[in-house]
Amino acid sequence: MVLIMSHLVYKLQPHEYGRYRKHLLALDEESRYTRFGVMIKDEIINQLCDKFEANPQEHKIFVIEDSELDVIAAGHIALEGGETELAFSVLKEYRQQGMGSSLMSRTIEWCQNRNIKGGCMVCLSSNTAIKKLASKHGLLINDGGETLANIVIPSATPASVIHEVVDSSMARADHLGKLQRKFVKTLYNVK
Repeated sequence: MVLIMSHLVYKLQPHEYGRYRKHLLALDEESRYTRFGVMIKDEIINQLCDKFEANPQEHKIFVIEDSELDVIAAGHIALEGGETELAFSVLKEYRQQGMGSSLMSRTIEWCQNRNIKGGCMVCLSSNTAIKKLASKHGLLINDGGETLANIVIPSATPASVIHEVVDSSMARADHLGKLQRKFVKTLYNVK
């Protein structure tokens, strides 16, 4: 099933993973608790990000950027030890705009087109937003103290491959345009 995305989702290159670190560090306390399931300090986020940056082949990061190239929402695919886990975060002021849905759709499609058949997503059972989102995208949810969404990913189709290529190209063009505008602003000291 291909969902129409309302936000361009850019896949970070390994040398850009520091931008994901900056995003996670910018999450407020409630967002950190929702994202990680526990209150997490900057020190632990930095340790996790060191791990992601040291092993980019096991961590794929998809983002939605603002016009200044700051990451305002992120989807993380961890491919460690043969297991696949998805995780998502959206800065508080950008919630309820469909960004989580766009990220979830894009990360599922990325997995689909690489023959990844399943995985999981762990979240707090009190996190109704992510549970609703998981359900919308056809993810099986097992409730408990933590909620575990079992992800069953469909096989790749010609349409899913073409959709991913088009979306990736559009997101890359958008990213380069923002980068160019930021460079020009800096060059000419424009606010």
